[in-house]
Amino acid sequence: MSEHPSPSRRRFLAQSAQIALGSAAAWATMGQLQLVQAATRPQPDDFRAMVCIYLFGGNDSFNMLVPRTASAYTQYQAARPALSIPQASLLPLNALSGTGGVDWGLHPAMAEMQALFNGGQAALLANVGPLVAPTTKATYQNRSVPLPPELFSHVDQQAYSLSMGSETAAKTGWGARIADRLGDYGLVSGEGLPASISLSGSNMWQAGAGQGIYTMGSTGPSRINDTLRDSTWTRTIPRREAFYKLLDSAQRDASVFTREHARTSRRAIEFSEFAYNAINSAPAITTAFPTPSSNRLSDPLRTVARTIAARQALGQKRQVFFVGLGGWDTHDNLIVDHERLLGTLSAAMAAFYRATVELGVSEQVTTFTLSDFGRTLNNNGDGSDHGWGGHSWMLGGDVVGRKIYGQVAEMRLGSDLDVGRGRMIPTTAIEQLGSTMARWFGLRYGDAMEIFPNLRNFGTGADYLPMLASSNRLLNEVDFDRRLIGGGK
Repeated sequence: MSEHPSPSRRRFLAQSAQIALGSAAAWATMGQLQLVQAATRPQPDDFRAMVCIYLFGGNDSFNMLVPRTASAYTQYQAARPALSIPQASLLPLNALSGTGGVDWGLHPAMAEMQALFNGGQAALLANVGPLVAPTTKATYQNRSVPLPPELFSHVDQQAYSLSMGSETAAKTGWGARIADRLGDYGLVSGEGLPASISLSGSNMWQAGAGQGIYTMGSTGPSRINDTLRDSTWTRTIPRREAFYKLLDSAQRDASVFTREHARTSRRAIEFSEFAYNAINSAPAITTAFPTPSSNRLSDPLRTVARTIAARQALGQKRQVFFVGLGGWDTHDNLIVDHERLLGTLSAAMAAFYRATVELGVSEQVTTFTLSDFGRTLNNNGDGSDHGWGGHSWMLGGDVVGRKIYGQVAEMRLGSDLDVGRGRMIPTTAIEQLGSTMARWFGLRYGDAMEIFPNLRNFGTGADYLPMLASSNRLLNEVDFDRRLIGGGK
């Protein structure tokens, strides 16, 4: 743990000094706050992993979650006559709350996620998206509140959803900021593999991580080059020796750039060997995953599960995974392409959840989806265009399931949230999802508010959504920042 007080600790001390210490009530409060501080400190032996599945292109949420109630379905069908899913084919959701008085159903390609939702292991976060401050139709039209940069642009909304920045004002990703803050609490080892692991190459969510990102292929770590492997083949050994001589020479070069390049290359080789051996030495996972040739998420999520299985050998108490799936920019051929994409997502996520059960860590792993944006409610022929708010999945043994969190937008063109063509103003900010994950990972209120400063625009309580059982219990009982000293303001 850092020797310096954390931001929330500093705020705690400053505000505690304002208490009238001469009263018995004040002394009782101080004792309570000390107990609270101990209870909220992250526990070093508590493993957790978060898995972000990013749907590149903008998922059409309006065909993923569809009303089954007759009146609401009629509005939905009227808004997108060429795209609507037949009412009889919708998979019923037995939601406990958040329905807005409407019966909801899933796209028929998502039978696995229907079972997980109805079984209590999955939930939906409705109408989540990029927001700088609470926004209404009037304030959007008047431009009287700050708005995310370049709304409805792929590259800018990807940048904002992953880093709270824009294409031209990139910031560190919020996944990276969470991983870095974990280091302050001793939950990220400086000797093991970095906490940030990508199955989809460089990405803005993990960009800027202090320990860096470890990137592996969809089937696991790749050793840098076959010619560098141990072998008795006469050509292999001279090649390997020549390569390492070049690295040694470069590390003594006068140029700082050459030295850094060599250091990075050597570190990559060491990490690849370390990760390869650790992951391939872990017990095999017997859970059946979809056939990789027909499901592009199968191998990456199986590899995430294998990496979780090797967490102790890798020296990791926290793991932050990124997995991307492209193809969601359905301007045309939506009915066919979206069915395939949703089926891929549903089957692979369900298999991954079963693997976490097999590993005995289902309550310690939470998976969520993000996308550039939702899409327009109306159709442009046989597709939909760039929108704003959309729906995200939450999956895991700690998820308080069978619920729809947030506010589901009325599927009616011209509604109070529609800023044109069915582009729905989000009612939950991405920062709220991110902050919720940060708190579940063991970070404090002050940490979350520094990682996601726009949360201050949303009022007290916006930093946490009650979607995860273990942190619900903890925060309801001992969240001293908000409940005992007034939100740290």
